[in-house]
Amino acid sequence: MSIQVPEPTTTGPSSNSYDDGYIDGELAAITNLPSRRVHARAAMADPYDFLYAQGLIDGYLHAIQVNAALGER
Repeated sequence: MSIQVPEPTTTGPSSNSYDDGYIDGELAAITNLPSRRVHARAAMADPYDFLYAQGLIDGYLHAIQVNAALGER
């Protein structure tokens, strides 16, 4: 049995891990992923890529706030 180790990858010259995490966080909120799972993903990513973990949480919280504001209309 082998263990896969996450490796940082880039998709282009302007890509950074914060933006990647932010997009993943927004998608997690849109797909109704529970907060507990999003925070677990961020906790697992934090030792390897702090910016990705921070972007994940920021994107998730932003999408939640936008959806709540739209729901109040």
